[in-house]
Amino acid sequence: MLPGGNDSIAMKAKLSRFQPITNPRQIFLHPSASSPTKPTQEQEENLHLNIPVDDTFSPSSPSAVAVASEESLVTKILLKLPPKPLLRSQCVSKQWLSLISDPAFRRQHARAIRTHPTSDLLFFSPDSERNEIDLISLSPEGVDSVGNVSSPITDGILKRGDEIHSLHSCNGLLCMQIKLKNNRLQLIVYNPTTCKHRIIPWFSGDYNMPIFRYANIAFDPSKSDHYKLVCFGLDRDSDCNNYRFLIYSSETGAWRVTEDAVGTLPVRYYYDRGVLWNGDFHWFGTNYCTLCFDVQKERLKPSTPQIPASFGVRNKYDIWYFGEAGGDLSVMCVNKLEAMLFDVFALKRDYSQWILKHRVDFAPLTRYYPKMKGPGFHTPCLVADEEGKKARIVISVEDKFLSYDITDMVVKELVEVGPVYAEVAGWGDSTWYRWYEAFQHVDTLASV
Repeated sequence: MLPGGNDSIAMKAKLSRFQPITNPRQIFLHPSASSPTKPTQEQEENLHLNIPVDDTFSPSSPSAVAVASEESLVTKILLKLPPKPLLRSQCVSKQWLSLISDPAFRRQHARAIRTHPTSDLLFFSPDSERNEIDLISLSPEGVDSVGNVSSPITDGILKRGDEIHSLHSCNGLLCMQIKLKNNRLQLIVYNPTTCKHRIIPWFSGDYNMPIFRYANIAFDPSKSDHYKLVCFGLDRDSDCNNYRFLIYSSETGAWRVTEDAVGTLPVRYYYDRGVLWNGDFHWFGTNYCTLCFDVQKERLKPSTPQIPASFGVRNKYDIWYFGEAGGDLSVMCVNKLEAMLFDVFALKRDYSQWILKHRVDFAPLTRYYPKMKGPGFHTPCLVADEEGKKARIVISVEDKFLSYDITDMVVKELVEVGPVYAEVAGWGDSTWYRWYEAFQHVDTLASV
């Protein structure tokens, strides 16, 4: 489904670099080929793991829908609609237009809609020279739709010579660093559902402010109508790479520099890929350490436990997935690379320890996709429902995206994909498919 709430924007939208496959392959792997649940005792002993294993799955029960008084029935019905059909419904009547345009209704809708699980994925590659953000909308049966969400950006925001330098996303809002033609940076918050954006003013008046580097957006409509930008700046007065937190609040429209410094820590963190979970921001680092920041109190929290993984992290490409999945903060990492064996860990909500959720053996799949053993293999996203009954790994292997159902052990081809770039200067005649990360996305009517 294409971005935006009106047809004129949809008609202008560019074609996505992702295209549905006409006759997608579906593969049923034999249960003995993989162990997605509890590891065997022999595996535990061989790998010297001493970590708790989560093997409980609670069933869900349907919730009843209460019908209220007649005058509020229309409001209750409209609150059930997804954002895009809701925007199209504004033309039904003046009453509906007035109701749907009401900021109070939109805030209520933004809080309600986030409770539904999302299966939309946003893809952006900083390695690409094209200012494009692609979307895949998944359903249990496969791909529901594909689209390009960057047309309103390139047509209405960017000028010739500007480019999207970095992207971060949280609960439907996007934070983008735009590299202008004059090499200056511009910070923009963008809602691809409503096609609205805001240019964030830079802090001014203090020449000792840290040099801006990385930007993350924190938005949780269940707690607040406002968002914060949690950014990192390089301390001008430091002889080493000393980073400080720079916080922008949409509620106050002001920046604040915290006292916490993280550059002197003995671990290298990847500050551009923060994950909002349990009210805190989390960043992944080397040695399987994570950095935790309290968004509300705007301060660092005590260190979280080290992930009990068996394979080291040299750079961010060794992190196969780090993000929210089914309500858990999850990380996917290598157990035995030559055996194509991977582990998925989840952090307990009390931050006491990491538990092993899944052990996945991709080796049987390499029979059908031998290029999984090469550099074109990535796992950009892990998608799970809140009840923990279904978990799917999105796999990128050369020119295709696959969906691997951990529970049922069913593999489905999703889309054919274009390369990040081709014929790169200095690399010779090469085509590079590096779709190694994605953002889970939910449509929202939230204001920017």
